[in-house]
Amino acid sequence: MMVQHFRGRRITVFLITFLMAIVVIFPLYWMGLSSFRTNSQIFSTRMNLLPGKLILDNYLDLFSTTKFPWWFANSLLITVLTTALGLFFCSLAGFALAKYRFRFKSHVLVIILVMVSIPRFVTVIPVFKLMSNLGLTDTYLSLILPFAINPLAVFLMKQYIEGIPDDLLDSARIDGLDELQIAIRIIMPIIKPAIGAAGILLVMQSWNSYLFPLIMMSTDTRMVLTVGLASLKSLYVVEFGMIMAGSTLSIIPLAAGYLLFQKQFVAGLTAGAVKG
Repeated sequence: MMVQHFRGRRITVFLITFLMAIVVIFPLYWMGLSSFRTNSQIFSTRMNLLPGKLILDNYLDLFSTTKFPWWFANSLLITVLTTALGLFFCSLAGFALAKYRFRFKSHVLVIILVMVSIPRFVTVIPVFKLMSNLGLTDTYLSLILPFAINPLAVFLMKQYIEGIPDDLLDSARIDGLDELQIAIRIIMPIIKPAIGAAGILLVMQSWNSYLFPLIMMSTDTRMVLTVGLASLKSLYVVEFGMIMAGSTLSIIPLAAGYLLFQKQFVAGLTAGAVKG
């Protein structure tokens, strides 16, 4: 009786998970399918879920009539630099908050937690004025420097580093390592799960950013992917097929990044959930 009950629960969980997977995957499938169709086929009253006759015109037009390669390259460059700088500085900040004692440390932690809860669009005007005063508007630095530090990533690093024994760090100091060497050679290899989780957060934040690039950039060849695809919508014509094609290509780096760091991502999010 208990075996049947357990089997019934497993089947129920499987069905619920399967239905949730369909709900998540179907929009992506429809987006990819629509990228090979014309506008009239996309808005046809007959909802055909089978591929049928597919055309490559949307992809060809996207590369030939727009600056999509520039948009893609700009997003890739900004995302890679922002993520690399973010992981480095967030690791150092988490190390300092976890292992050092200094004045106003509790106040700094409170400020970080408050910053996590503040929506990003609230900081649009201050960040724009700061970049304008520094003469960095319409440059890649205006989209890299303000977002190289992520409060949530700092907090995640700090929580993970607190679990590292102080004796290990003291042994490294006795061996002659300075604090920066300890952070790079001792701390960072140990906190790879946290780095993987924070890395995906930083990648998604930078790659999907729209409001700040829209305000900061004014040159066509410096637009990022989100702003460039949005520019395909005009007052009278909306190239849905090209937008779907660009959106399909835009998810490839995110999917590749997640597949590459999924083990570290899951381990980082579940760190501390189970006590040994």
